[in-house]
Order: sequence, then structure tokens, then C-alpha cells
Amino acid sequence: MLKLLLHTFSMAFPIVVVVLGILLLVGKIVFLPYFIAAVVVMVVLLVLLYVDKKKDAAISK
Repeated sequence: MLKLLLHTFSMAFPIVVVVLGILLLVGKIVFLPYFIAAVVVMVVLLVLLYVDKKKDAAISK
């Protein structure tokens, strides 16, 4: 279950970052804190996904 949530959020947060980035480019500077938070969460999730894949590869050997 945890792996499913990790994969789901790892795929969803780049979409959130892109949408917030477009809103920032349009001139909606009010979304800057949300953009920064979304980027941080996305990076953390991608690191966790990478670590999980490395752990799975080590177990399968």
C-alpha cells in the first residue's frame, strides 16, 4: 500500500508543479509559496522512489 501511494504521489506532484509554474508565469505571484512547497515535496518523493527502487534491486540480487 505504501509503495502504491509513493508511486501515485510521485506521478501527481510534477503535474502540480507544472500547473503552479504556469500560474507563476502568467503573473500570479501569490502562488509562489505553494510552488516552492510543491517542488520540495516532489523532490523528496522522487528521492524516496529512487531509494525504494535501489532497495528492490538489492533484494532481487
